[in-house]
Amino acid sequence: MVDLQEEYFQLFEEVRIGSIADHELQITEFFRIYSVLAAENGDTPDMDYCPVLKEGQGGYRVDGYALDVLEGDSAESGDLYLAVCDYRQDKDLPAINSRDIDRAVDGVERLFRAATSRKFLDSLEEASPAYQLAVLIQQYRTKIRRLRVVLFTNGHLRVRKRVFKTRDVDGVTMHINVLDLERYSRISSTGGEPVEVDFDEDFDGAIECLPASVGAESYQSYLFAVPGAVLAKVFAEFGGRLLEQNVRTYLQARTGVNKGILRTIAEEPGMFFAYNNGVTATASSVQTRRLANGALAISHIKDFQIVNGGQTTASLLYARDGLGRKLDHVYVQVKLSVVDEACLADVVPRISEYANTQNKVSLADLASNSPVQIRIERFSKEVSVPQKAGELHSSKWFYERARGQYKNIFSYKTPSERKKLELMYPKARLVTKTDLAKYELSFDGRPHHVSEGAQKCFNRYTISVLSKLGDGSSLSETWFRRAMAKALLFIELDEAVQKSGWYQEDRGYKAQIVTYTVAACADGFRSKGQQIDLDRIWRDQGVSELFLGWMIGQAKVVADILKSPPDNVRNISEFAKRDFCWDQYVRGQMVISDDVILKFGVSLADYKNEDFQGIKEASRNNEVDFDIALVALTPRANELIILAKNEGLSSPKNISALSKLAKGNVNLSKGEKGALKFLLDRLDVDV
Repeated sequence: MVDLQEEYFQLFEEVRIGSIADHELQITEFFRIYSVLAAENGDTPDMDYCPVLKEGQGGYRVDGYALDVLEGDSAESGDLYLAVCDYRQDKDLPAINSRDIDRAVDGVERLFRAATSRKFLDSLEEASPAYQLAVLIQQYRTKIRRLRVVLFTNGHLRVRKRVFKTRDVDGVTMHINVLDLERYSRISSTGGEPVEVDFDEDFDGAIECLPASVGAESYQSYLFAVPGAVLAKVFAEFGGRLLEQNVRTYLQARTGVNKGILRTIAEEPGMFFAYNNGVTATASSVQTRRLANGALAISHIKDFQIVNGGQTTASLLYARDGLGRKLDHVYVQVKLSVVDEACLADVVPRISEYANTQNKVSLADLASNSPVQIRIERFSKEVSVPQKAGELHSSKWFYERARGQYKNIFSYKTPSERKKLELMYPKARLVTKTDLAKYELSFDGRPHHVSEGAQKCFNRYTISVLSKLGDGSSLSETWFRRAMAKALLFIELDEAVQKSGWYQEDRGYKAQIVTYTVAACADGFRSKGQQIDLDRIWRDQGVSELFLGWMIGQAKVVADILKSPPDNVRNISEFAKRDFCWDQYVRGQMVISDDVILKFGVSLADYKNEDFQGIKEASRNNEVDFDIALVALTPRANELIILAKNEGLSSPKNISALSKLAKGNVNLSKGEKGALKFLLDRLDVDV
């Protein structure tokens, strides 16, 4: 059982220390922590910080927003997320009740109504966050079909029902979601939280079902037809949390809804069940009951996740809200696999992968436990940081490929053990998988993609870069050292911008300024046939004061550009997300004429040669690793021969290789090694 009072204190300390380090208000740091968590959990997209506050009667408060709407069709249905913080600094854990929720939501509703007024917009300063948000609302007002209010609080929610009643705000449906301390603790420690769907209580009654299989001891399945209106209602309530993470990632990379699905809903709704492939879903448990007619029905589902059919589900909601279609005659077939809770983490990604084999990008590549991610994590455990003069201990960068890994290494440790771990893995050298995507894409000239937010940035990085690396065997220590050097460059520039006089005079949009500055400076070096010397940054574990000073000057130029958006995109955050912001306004602005600055670069030829040598080194290491693994395989060789034949995967070369191993001979030819590697991969045998 989690001690929420202790969790409350620990969060308070994290907020306090973070705010001091970043020279920010505590409420700003609190919003940052909670908004990142909400995006990773699927409660919201990546949110922009936008503090808007009016106190007194008729007041309102909004701390951040996210607009989730596809560009293009003017009739597109979209969601506007507005976050409001209720951050307490009481000594004891405060309770949050229905009155607190209503007070916060009422304020958001007042702001939304006001923001649609031209008079309200004219009353604001153009540089103010309120103006930026109001401009966005007015620009996309016709596309916003749902207003999702998210209350971030470090209090403990004390209400019986967790599905809150929706409101109608000038034709827009308002949904309410609360992220309290209990949910924060659960998500941050486990990486997510279960979606619990109570059909009896919240969604028009239990769904008649057919038990399809009891299968293995820890597995059973059900088939049922869910009314389209109910599935749309469930998706409207839970949003991205309903979609298994890989499916959510895949959908975010797509554009538009399925026109065939929409055509069927409009023209032949009664045939939807026949024409559509339906939905594949998973759960950890279900509750069933008998209906009056004696039929079995599902009344409650725990850990409900859609692993295939996310496009169908999203299209139903769009048809309802974006096109005003009735879903009365639409039914969707569902195959629900109920898997023991202890097996969920292992089985669900596999079901997701196998159910989505038609997708161009393998969904397994998008998971945090993909071979590439595991290999990067392995480098972080093996590669030590160069020790500076006077340091008494070595340290390493910590790569967190799954939420909670860094926090968990300190769990259940004695104070002395914690101290040793903190020295080995200082928090200043923590890099998450979304951080890595941000650093890499910034350096590669894609700051507009970084400005879309951590989750979308990571999705783009995964699909365009990591998915092409296969098992990650081409990654080398050289690549890892340079990746961490990019982290150092980004982090030190971020801190320097924060402290600079020009930024203190006109604060805001630091994240966009930093990514665009890194991209512009790297591009400036490449235009001179050079690359920033990342190997030097790694050796020094820091950025030269001279070079950093030059970058801060460039950051001022970038800030002036970003804060003067064109008339057709008056919202600065939205401007930074557009490719023309980079291509037409920022790229090419960093002309390097100072030879002293160029000394912080290396020629592209030398840079690539070092990279090539690193890849060769990685290839040699992989061969050595495989040769070592062959020794461990020798006792299983005969078993693998039988398995290969039973599965129809045997070939002359892999059987020859296994026969040699069975006799204790590990000297295989190159062809035999290749055939054996392929076989082991097909059999899913770890080596």
